[in-house]
Amino acid sequence: MPVFSPQRQILAEEKGLDTAIIIASLNREGGMKNLALGAAAVGLLLLCVAIAQGQDAVKVAPAHYQVKVDNAQVRVIESTLAPGEKDPMHTHPAGWFYVTKPGTMKVVHADGKTTTWEAKEGEGGWMEAEGPHTSENIGKTTMGFILVEVKSAAKSGKTKKDKK
Repeated sequence: MPVFSPQRQILAEEKGLDTAIIIASLNREGGMKNLALGAAAVGLLLLCVAIAQGQDAVKVAPAHYQVKVDNAQVRVIESTLAPGEKDPMHTHPAGWFYVTKPGTMKVVHADGKTTTWEAKEGEGGWMEAEGPHTSENIGKTTMGFILVEVKSAAKSGKTKKDKK
């Protein structure tokens, strides 16, 4: 049986824990090393989640987002999403949007907030930068829209909503 300090024993007894089992598991050879490795793995997982949350839509869903123009001023993207299709977590910079095919999209933001977008054909306007979210076509028809990402808007921070 491993030897442990009286302070650990008192603390464990106050919590109603089986001291011998807890302390033995911590005192086993490599126990603290395994704990450190576990903590490092959790940290790495959290880092991967943070990186994934800020992903470019074109990179995480290339089948749904196709770049039509990319220059120093803008990047023009066509998005198409069939019924039931869902994009992984991604972001959008500020820019203009124009709906080419109407539909119903469920948007789930990283904070858990869910919204439904009833996109109408011909609808368009300015879109502020959008944080991490998933998009799912919950309608019965394929929907599509054009995004015009304005590169200078991201640098200046200027955003103005102007929907028709």
